[in-house]
Amino acid sequence: MSSSPAQVSQAATLALMDIDDLKGVNVTADFDTGDRLLNEVDNILRRALPCGAGFERLESGRFLVWLPKMSLECAAKMAEQMRLLACQALVDGPSGRVARTLSAGLVATSSNESRARAILRADVALANAKRIGGNKTETTPNLPMPSLVPSREQIEEAITTRALEYHVQPIFDLRSMMPAGVEALLRWNRPDGAVLGPNGFMDTLNRIPEVGAELFPDLAVEAAMPFATGAAPIYTTFNITGAVLDGVNSPGCRWLSTVLERIPAENLVLEIVETAVIVNPQRAADLIDRLRARGVRIALDDFGTGLSNLERLRRFPVDILKVDRAFVDGIGGDGREEAILASLVALAGGLDIDVIAEGIETEAQARTVGDLGIYYGQGYHLGRPAPASDWATRMAEGY
Repeated sequence: MSSSPAQVSQAATLALMDIDDLKGVNVTADFDTGDRLLNEVDNILRRALPCGAGFERLESGRFLVWLPKMSLECAAKMAEQMRLLACQALVDGPSGRVARTLSAGLVATSSNESRARAILRADVALANAKRIGGNKTETTPNLPMPSLVPSREQIEEAITTRALEYHVQPIFDLRSMMPAGVEALLRWNRPDGAVLGPNGFMDTLNRIPEVGAELFPDLAVEAAMPFATGAAPIYTTFNITGAVLDGVNSPGCRWLSTVLERIPAENLVLEIVETAVIVNPQRAADLIDRLRARGVRIALDDFGTGLSNLERLRRFPVDILKVDRAFVDGIGGDGREEAILASLVALAGGLDIDVIAEGIETEAQARTVGDLGIYYGQGYHLGRPAPASDWATRMAEGY
């Protein structure tokens, strides 16, 4: 099994699968039942993967299946077989056994197409499958990009109707299995019922930064304060781009200023994303110093990939390294990932930096990273993203 590539080739098909009415499981049963159903579907799909295929569970709770060297027609048959197998997943709930169907959207990828664009097109096919009742597989041919990228008007409507919100994913102390924090993840609740991650709308949003400039700080505060003011206060992490660290009087800077006024600094972590291009490193370093002096912690996201590398660690004083999930995915192989993780732990220890392992999907992975000295983790095995209010309630009730 391999992960999906950043660029794709013509002779490949991407399938995006999603459990139908998973929200109903959370409402009529409980979140634990929903999590166990997700894990059971995950296990079935992984076992059904053909040789050479890639598989990934996305932050949104959907499943990405990569079928290289396979025509759309053949891939559709394979995906349908996998979907039907996964529909047989059963878990015990508070009032009996729980099952749900799945829907799938397939696309044949175009030459040199980016992964993000291919997923966006597959999401169109998946939305079509759900729109006509779900429990089926739909295919979508290549579509021009303008039909896939949300317009300014759609984003403005989403902001006006408060369809944008933060979901959070818990970060656990792997020694005590108590929550240490949550990561805030922006989501768009689309009119068709789909919940879209930032890949589906951030390009449009970044082109109109003034739109929502007043709303986004409010959303951030609403997401973070229940965790900052609970019986056992924990931190909330927010992803930031280079524009926040570089800019002067930009919407990102105004967002940061408002958030700092309303969220206690000791309960705030800012993650520099791996794609962040920092034009003025000295200005960014000065801002980071001021933030840390106030008690805000700084994290490097997806460390080991993109621009989140040793040079960035050397240049900027940070408090947390978030190890990219690719290193966790490879645990149990030839030992290379374990050796790399052990080296990162030693490096972080010498710099007095905490390490968080991302993408923990199994008990074995959680146990291994803990044995290697990584004491914090997040991933679907520990808890999947959900609206901030849902996780705040779960934590207040002992989850």
